[in-house]
Amino acid sequence: MPCETCGAPHACPFQLSMPPRVASSARGLDGIFNVNKPLGKTSHHVVHTIRKISGLARVGHAGTLDPMATGVLLICVGQAVRVTEYLIDHEKKYRARVRLGIETDTYDAEGAVVAQRAVNATRAQIENALASFVGKIAQMPPAYSAIKKEGVRLYDLARRGIAVERTPRPIEIFSIIVRAIALPDVEFDVHCSKGTYVRSLAHDLGEALGCGATLTALTRTASGQFALDDAITLDELRAAFENKSAEHYLNPLDEALLQFQAVVVTEEIARRVMLGNSVNCEREYATRLLRAYAPSGQCIALLERGRRAGEWKPQKVFAS
Repeated sequence: MPCETCGAPHACPFQLSMPPRVASSARGLDGIFNVNKPLGKTSHHVVHTIRKISGLARVGHAGTLDPMATGVLLICVGQAVRVTEYLIDHEKKYRARVRLGIETDTYDAEGAVVAQRAVNATRAQIENALASFVGKIAQMPPAYSAIKKEGVRLYDLARRGIAVERTPRPIEIFSIIVRAIALPDVEFDVHCSKGTYVRSLAHDLGEALGCGATLTALTRTASGQFALDDAITLDELRAAFENKSAEHYLNPLDEALLQFQAVVVTEEIARRVMLGNSVNCEREYATRLLRAYAPSGQCIALLERGRRAGEWKPQKVFAS
């Protein structure tokens, strides 16, 4: 009798019913902490702090925030370190404050002032200038950025006084909403794709208005489905580890993978997948990768199409 899932003349390994998802394996903490990064700290400092207070060896972040920025910083622990690339791909939201009439070499308030001009822009001019950046655009990254040029980060070259040619990068800004204008300051919310530099957006606004501008405050309010309202502070997370309740704040690692379709396998097939073996299913799926779950609800692997027809092989295995 053909399989009801894919129509193949065999027992299909992929089931349609989905059990409740679980956050962690029996080996320890595997998941994502939504941390509200404090002002003045680097993303690396937050990772180091969490590694120290948790005792966990595998800790990483998904999406760097500058020291002057606050807000959502996703910290991956355990097996979730292996899904950071998918979290980085998520869209971002920020609240920015920009000061018109001043330019700095870093495009933010931490840099050296390189120019000052009078501000004569009207509200309509400011709103129109910001609206012109909405859509798919090519954005020039700041000279002080982590982008590499021949293996060396741009900020290292800039600090050594070495000028290099930068290349505009394709980004997309989905929306910009002006919250307040009290000249010379402008505050707005921006929803954008990965790779967007809000510092560059501030600089470009100043160029468009002819008076210069620099970023004076920035908060990441969302990264994908992770919102600032749900973020935990470092002090709260430290207390949670001391009280052995940190798992309460842990999001399942598959929160990074919800853009891919999900399949559930039997216990027998789960064991095979966790050993790195392929499975076969002729059914068509809309996404290039599949989230594979054991009957317990634990995400055990990310599957990709194999070379043979109907073959799905593990790209990443999260449990063993």
